[in-house]
Amino acid sequence: MNSDIRGELWGVIVNPYSGKRQLSKDWIKIYRLLKKADIRFNEQLTAYPGHAIEIARTMVEHGYKHLLVVGGDGTLNEVVNGIYTADTENKSSVTLALVPYGTGNDWARYWKITRNYRQLARHLFQRKNVVVDIGKMTYLNTDNKIENRYFINGAGMGFDGLVVKITNHIKQFLGGSSWVYSLSVFLALFRLKSYPMRLIADDQTLDNKIVTVAIGNTCYSGGGLKQAPEAIPTDGLLHVTAIEPLKITEIASVLKCLFEGRITEHKRAHSFITKRLVVETTSKIYAETDGVLIDAKAPYTIEIIPQALNMLIP
Repeated sequence: MNSDIRGELWGVIVNPYSGKRQLSKDWIKIYRLLKKADIRFNEQLTAYPGHAIEIARTMVEHGYKHLLVVGGDGTLNEVVNGIYTADTENKSSVTLALVPYGTGNDWARYWKITRNYRQLARHLFQRKNVVVDIGKMTYLNTDNKIENRYFINGAGMGFDGLVVKITNHIKQFLGGSSWVYSLSVFLALFRLKSYPMRLIADDQTLDNKIVTVAIGNTCYSGGGLKQAPEAIPTDGLLHVTAIEPLKITEIASVLKCLFEGRITEHKRAHSFITKRLVVETTSKIYAETDGVLIDAKAPYTIEIIPQALNMLIP
């Protein structure tokens, strides 16, 4: 057992609404487990959307170097934004750990991090660490002011953002499960639209009508779809997939490719590997980062921040 952890102070950020009833039952067990393992920590539960940003920012500004997130991709997204908007240097020295309790859990899926909190203490003591990249999206808000949003797993626009919007609505009634994303994809197909866009990736430019743009830091999104099948969160690159308008007869083949991780092979798909992507459009499109809907408008500039955070993995 690594004795160094006993001198560390962990900030524990819990989203009690993730996983609905299950987390409310499990959190007290997680709390007792951490206490029994003599891990020093202070916990705070989120109370409203965006609260995890404020909590993480405050913790990092007060010297916390280790944060444990108990929640889903959205909670993790907020924590990353809290870290990277904190008034402090050496943000990349912060270490994250995760107990996944969300709808999609795509970041956890990539690293094979399970909800088995009984292994949490061993996970923290083992100290298996990887340095990961994050993404940064810059856009205009509704007041035409420039804003930034950071993401750790991926981002998307168009159909991708619409799926998130529908998912957020459905899970208010059906709870947070990965199958909710699959249902949302099916329902979004009835509202399938294309938008004239210009995508600029390094020395490549694509001018076309586009249905969806997926920007991956990992291969997974939408509860297990592989929209950017080659994406690796340690290579310092963004993996982008853009899909042209589809004929009705092509929808089934695109869905099949998404689930099988072969979407870049489809004739309607364009793929880019880049450090920076600019998306220009005059249309109002839905945009999301890590499953969090962003109220924004073009142009969007998406950049990679290499070696941005430390992540504990199994």
